[in-house]
Amino acid sequence: INVQSDTILRNLRKPGESGYKIPKGGFFEYCSGANYFGEIMEWLGYAIACNSFASFAFLMYTCSNLIPRGVSHHYWYTKTFKDYPKDRKA
Repeated sequence: INVQSDTILRNLRKPGESGYKIPKGGFFEYCSGANYFGEIMEWLGYAIACNSFASFAFLMYTCSNLIPRGVSHHYWYTKTFKDYPKDRKA
């Protein structure tokens, strides 16, 4: 999810273009912060695999950092783009 989402974000603009666009495809069809969601899933898998306090602590740190960012991005998208998909979650 994370790699695909990063690729979608990198390819939003063609060379020489400027401005903002709505990401489409992949997990962006379901949530505004698909790249953040993907990173959280990666660290969740790591925490489960390691089964240590440190790995779960890092997962909690990652969530406390990326979830507010995802919510903020979702809010920005809904205010910036009038045609932003209404069914897409933060």
